[in-house]
Amino acid sequence: MNVVIVGRPNVGKSSLFNRLLGKKRSLVLDVSGVTRDRIVEPITWWVGGKEYRFNLIDTGGLGPGNFAEEIKQQVKTALEEASLVLWVMDIRAGLTTGDREVHHELRKAGVTERMPVIGILNKSDSDLLDEEMNEFYKIGLEQMIPLSAEHDLGIEDLKDLLVQTAAFQGARVKRNDADGDDADEVNADGGSVPDAPEVKTRAPRIPNVAIIGQPNVGKSTLLNAISGETRSIVSNIAGTTVDSIDTKINWHGKEMVLIDTAGIRRKDKTEQGIEVLSVVQSKKTLERADIALLMMDAEKGVYDQDEKIAGLIEDAGCSVILVLNKWDLQEQNADFSQKEAEKMLREKIRFLGYAPLVFLTAKDGIGLDRLFRMIQYVLEQRWVKVPTRDLTDFFKTESEIHNPGNAKFYMTHQTGRNPPTFVSHVNDPRKIHFSLSRHMVKAIRERWGFLGTPIRLSFTKTKNSGEKSEK
Repeated sequence: MNVVIVGRPNVGKSSLFNRLLGKKRSLVLDVSGVTRDRIVEPITWWVGGKEYRFNLIDTGGLGPGNFAEEIKQQVKTALEEASLVLWVMDIRAGLTTGDREVHHELRKAGVTERMPVIGILNKSDSDLLDEEMNEFYKIGLEQMIPLSAEHDLGIEDLKDLLVQTAAFQGARVKRNDADGDDADEVNADGGSVPDAPEVKTRAPRIPNVAIIGQPNVGKSTLLNAISGETRSIVSNIAGTTVDSIDTKINWHGKEMVLIDTAGIRRKDKTEQGIEVLSVVQSKKTLERADIALLMMDAEKGVYDQDEKIAGLIEDAGCSVILVLNKWDLQEQNADFSQKEAEKMLREKIRFLGYAPLVFLTAKDGIGLDRLFRMIQYVLEQRWVKVPTRDLTDFFKTESEIHNPGNAKFYMTHQTGRNPPTFVSHVNDPRKIHFSLSRHMVKAIRERWGFLGTPIRLSFTKTKNSGEKSEK
C-alpha cells in the first residue's frame, strides 16, 4: 500500500514525511522547491495493538518554479501507484490559489474519486487557528485534520484517522492461528494466545549501492536507466538532485537498493542552504552503503574533487567501483584507449588501486550488465570470512618475508566483514613499521581477494607474549 503526500511548495510536506517516518529523511529548508524527486520509504506502525506496513511517499511541490514540469510528472507517477493521499496545506496562509491548483490537478487525475484524500492543515499549533478551518471546507473534502508536523501536534490523531480508513486496512499485517482467528486476541483467562514455535532463518539483507560523484556526471541517468523509469529528474543544471533517492531493483534475480545522491562540488563552489544540506546527506548515505559507485565523466576527465570524494568513500568503509561514464564521447578519439584512460585515472586516485573500473554510457544502457556483474562480485568479496587458523599461519609466514621491526606474531583473526577487519596480536605494536602493515594488506588481497573493498588492519599487544614490556 502506498500513501502519497502532495501539496504546493513550502507547506511542510517533507516535515510531515519525516515526522511520520520517525527520522529525518527528506531535506527540510524554509525555501520553496527543496524536494524535487519522489522519495519512498517503507514504514511499520503499531496502532491500537495492531501492526501496519506501507510505503510513505514524499513528493515535490506542485506549482511554478524550476523543474515544475518534471516535478509534476513525478507526482503523477506517485499518484498512479497511490492507495491514499495526504494533501498538505498551510492553515496560517489560508486557502491559496496554489492550493486550488493542486485540487484541480487531483480532480483532473481522478484521484478524489478513486481513493481517500485527507486534507492536512499543517502549522496549526494554536487553538486560535481553529476558525481558519472553515475556509478549507469549501474544497469539499470529507476528511481534514489540523496538526503541526514541526511540533509533533496532532500526529497521533492522524495515525488513528488513517487506520480507520477502508483503504488502510490493506496495510494491516494479519497473523492468524490454525482456527483463522487473530493471534493478537486473548484467551478467556486474559492471557495472550502464544504463537506456535517455529524455526526461522534470517533472510539476507538487501545491499545498498550508493551512486556518488560530482554534479552532472550521469548519476541520475544511471539510476533511471537501471530502474526503467524516471526516478530522478535529469538536467544539465548542477544541483538538480538534492535528496538521496532510494530505489529497490531486481537485476536478473538479484535485489539491491540503489541510492542516487546529490553531486558533491568543491567546498568553495558549494552554495549555502540546500546544497550544503545535500552534501551532508550524501555523506550520510555512504555510511549506510555497502558499495559506492564513484561516477566520473570520461569527457571531462578526472579532477582533484574526484579524489576527495574517493577519500570520503574509503573513510566510510564501503566498497567501491570506479565508473567512467559517457565513454561513447571518447570512443571517437583513437588516441585515447580504455587502457590509457585507466592509467590516467589510477595515477590520480592511487589509494583506490584495489577498486575495479567499469566503462559505460548510462544514457544508452551500454555497460550495465558488466557493471552489475562487478557489483555482485565485489559484494561476494566483501563478505569473505577467513578462518583464524589460516590467518594466523599466513601472518607468521608473511612476517618472515618483510619485518623491519622484527615484531613477533601470535594469533590473527578477522573481527568484521563489513568492511573486512583484521586484528593481529603481536609482542609489541610499536615494532610494526608502516611498510609491514602495507605489505600485509597487499598479501591479504593476493591470497583472498577482497576486490573493491577497503581492508582494516590493526595490531594489538598480546597478554602472553612471554616478554618484558619496554620502559
